[in-house]
Amino acid sequence: MRSSHVLSLAFAALGWSVQPSVAQDPLSMLPFCAATCFQSALTNQNTCAPTDVQCICTDGPINAAIQNCVAGSCSVRQALTAVNVTTTMCNAPIRDQSNIIFVTGLVAGSVALLAVSVRTLVAFMRDSFGLDDVFAIAAEAACLPVTVIQCITPTLGFGKDTWVVPHQNIYRVLKLTYGSQISYFVCHGLTKLAFLFFFLRIFPAENTRHLILACVAVTVLYTIGFAFTMTFACRPISAVWTSWDGTRTPDYCINQNTFYLVAAAFNIALDIAIVFIPIPELIKLRLSGRKKILLSAIFGVGSITIVVSCIRLSAVAKYATSTNPMYDNLMSGVYSILEINVGIICVSMPAFRRFLAILVPKCFGSTQNDSKPKLTDEDMPNARFPSGSSRQKKSTMSGSLFNTTIMKTVDIGMESRGKDDDEVHLVELKKEGTSATTRSLEEGARKFEGPQEPKTLYHGY
Repeated sequence: MRSSHVLSLAFAALGWSVQPSVAQDPLSMLPFCAATCFQSALTNQNTCAPTDVQCICTDGPINAAIQNCVAGSCSVRQALTAVNVTTTMCNAPIRDQSNIIFVTGLVAGSVALLAVSVRTLVAFMRDSFGLDDVFAIAAEAACLPVTVIQCITPTLGFGKDTWVVPHQNIYRVLKLTYGSQISYFVCHGLTKLAFLFFFLRIFPAENTRHLILACVAVTVLYTIGFAFTMTFACRPISAVWTSWDGTRTPDYCINQNTFYLVAAAFNIALDIAIVFIPIPELIKLRLSGRKKILLSAIFGVGSITIVVSCIRLSAVAKYATSTNPMYDNLMSGVYSILEINVGIICVSMPAFRRFLAILVPKCFGSTQNDSKPKLTDEDMPNARFPSGSSRQKKSTMSGSLFNTTIMKTVDIGMESRGKDDDEVHLVELKKEGTSATTRSLEEGARKFEGPQEPKTLYHGY
């Protein structure tokens, strides 16, 4: 918050057209500098009587004279006090929307915490705990302070007009916001890494994996770079929350407005890249309707995160330029809470069905059979499933040696991967130099012409 912005806030507020309230001596409640300006403005005009509060509150030239005088005579704190007195005197409406951020933080934070807890529980129960789970837990650990802090700030006046908030509370809100902004960047980075390592688990195609690893590197640089810059935004660091009133001049401070806009734009671009990574692989899949719905839900929620980020960008655009920061910046905090917690929920969604499958197996059991090709006895005679192998050699003679029909000898092995059902059997494992695609088991087990060496086919994800 810059002092010039706060002074602009004071000037704008003094010019409101409002109804007066009864006040015996409003000048006595003003800071000395503002009272002098007020008295001087009244003396140099003959439109309103000194006791005609309604006329004073609505007269433009009088308010303009007071504003210009306060600009050169009062400090930021004194200007805020003057605005508070005059808005009270003129019976200006008291605005308070602090409950919005509190309710948003409570609901979104609780759902995100529950989602990560379910994900972790299922991972341990199925013995499938991996790096994506580690980053999901770490992301929630970084997101939780942001949510908690944003739920605390309304009790200090965040969401109310700046001039009605005690000065000491403004310091506290800015200090808490500074800490939450650092955690915000860390949370975003860890959430992205959870997505990327989840993709590494389910997509074995070499080109896709190279793209994912490149995004991992960019995400790490994004997280470190912006978190570091936010940490040392001012020198000394305390100037972030103490320089707003103009009494302390920092050695330097970054341009906050530019920083937040660049960070938000970079974050959105990286989210879009991550969402589009799996699309080429998903197009190749032959999935059942249930799995398509599951995947659509997961990536649909991911798209919602991008939408929220874009909405937040418009709020961030005025973060450092607002003339009423305690009130105007509230929605930026609301969108930040939604953005990070929806991301946590999205990255934990694959575990929801598995958790429900444990509780209600009949309704949410494995969908493995929905997407596996059905092999009949005619296709695979004498086959033994789900594990084991069978070998058959059939020949028929019809009066001549040249009428002999030879059936290919095939060894077939089936491997159960029940514990990794979280990947909903998206892909098949790469085998014997063949590119990793979504080739079905039926294609691998088809009949071939002529004698060939036995092959072992695996169906996995």
